[in-house]
Amino acid sequence: MSEDIDVLIERKETELSSLRTRMEDLKEGFIKETVSFVSEWYKKTTKEYVTKYPEVVLSLKEEKIASMKAQVNDLIHDSERIVKGELENSALWWHQRPRLHDSIKQYLQTDDKYPEILDQAVRHVLGRLGLILEEYKYNVSANGNTGSYGEFWFDHPSGAESTAKPSYPHMMKWSEKMQSTIRNYNDQYTTAMAIFGEIQKLKEEKKKQQAINRWDSI
Repeated sequence: MSEDIDVLIERKETELSSLRTRMEDLKEGFIKETVSFVSEWYKKTTKEYVTKYPEVVLSLKEEKIASMKAQVNDLIHDSERIVKGELENSALWWHQRPRLHDSIKQYLQTDDKYPEILDQAVRHVLGRLGLILEEYKYNVSANGNTGSYGEFWFDHPSGAESTAKPSYPHMMKWSEKMQSTIRNYNDQYTTAMAIFGEIQKLKEEKKKQQAINRWDSI
């Protein structure tokens, strides 16, 4: 019987390995698509704040405006590094650290409500722009200052006592490619979770058989 269980475990682990490979490809695709999305978003949102608070730009000297534009361009050029710094965290991706008791809805996307685990990471990437907007007095705080600012672009991802982290607080819509990729990832995830659970049950059954066999043999 133990041999039969070993065969079943091996078969299921092969299935799971194949799914995890597909999920890794989807993760890499999501990161690449997010880089494109973020680059455009930084550019577009900067212009939105220039028109939202025209008095700020009109009060700045030309050197200051040029300096701000240079910082935004540097941020855009740095998009890939920033995105990877957030989204390559293995804690965000179940296939990199399979866990038995994670929520089956962890990667579920409903309309414009994205999976929180990834939505928060994307917002942290976008929040980097808030640091520049704050520096040039665009009514934004991204450093955790809760003074007289109108918009708080930060959160405390590890709890109330943790250091504030820049985070975009307003409504936003992922690109269609980002959404499609995570829907696909969620499909693979629900299948992989079920197989992972079966493997754990088989391993537990094997341990029980080994225990009773040892008991009977002495």
